[in-house]
Amino acid sequence: MAAPQKSDWLEEVCRIAQDAGRFLLENLGTLSRADISYKGHIDLVTRVDKETEARIIRSIRELHPDHGILAEESERQQSTSKYTWVIDPLDGTTNYIHSFPLFCVSIAVCESDRPILGAICAPYLNELFWASAGEGAFLNGKQLKVSRTQALEEGFFCTGFASMRSPTSPDNIGNFIRLLKSCQGVRRGGSAALELAYVAAGRLDGFWELNLSPWDVAAGSLLVQEAGGRVTDMRGGPGYLHGRNVLATNALLHDALLARIDPTERVSDQWQ
Repeated sequence: MAAPQKSDWLEEVCRIAQDAGRFLLENLGTLSRADISYKGHIDLVTRVDKETEARIIRSIRELHPDHGILAEESERQQSTSKYTWVIDPLDGTTNYIHSFPLFCVSIAVCESDRPILGAICAPYLNELFWASAGEGAFLNGKQLKVSRTQALEEGFFCTGFASMRSPTSPDNIGNFIRLLKSCQGVRRGGSAALELAYVAAGRLDGFWELNLSPWDVAAGSLLVQEAGGRVTDMRGGPGYLHGRNVLATNALLHDALLARIDPTERVSDQWQ
């Protein structure tokens, strides 16, 4: 069966993301303790994460029953198709639990493990980001371009710290301190997908984080690249989708950040 035009699929991705975003808003502020559980020491999942993911998967199955699905809260659904939908139903769960507005739905379509379509819906902020490979990145219909900042000391960056923490895992604290002393500012927003979208929009000059999964970065990485930015793993290689870490920048500052971040560094035991 011939694949539909990308524009048809992009419309589907955006519609499904927006529907999921509306569901998140409808349930914002309604969670009780019974609705929240732990996947790890501080790694939270809620009833809304699971229900949102189920809604998204049902919509995909109605449209593309032969496609694969890789989603955060359920087992991977394999298929013989070369297309896989990569889903984070609620990126920024801790923010959502506290009604902090930086949370989103992230959906990407990958062709043979390469993101070709992506949408990130931040419903509280009324923002829908989308991108199609080779056709640009957009926010609410306006085309996006990365920033033009060239000097590290003028850079404005964002990072994060893994919710699934191990006493022996790299912790990103040293990287945070090093960059904080070298630039205008480093923020921690709590939603990797949304922070990647902000790099694409030129709101941030760069973003890096350790211990991520494909659903955290699939849609956002496409946005950054389509907006003129650069995305690699933290060693400068192409393994950011499955390699557990990512560095995304406006391209102009990429090498400067690569020289200052270490994906293996661990310093938190100094404060234990």
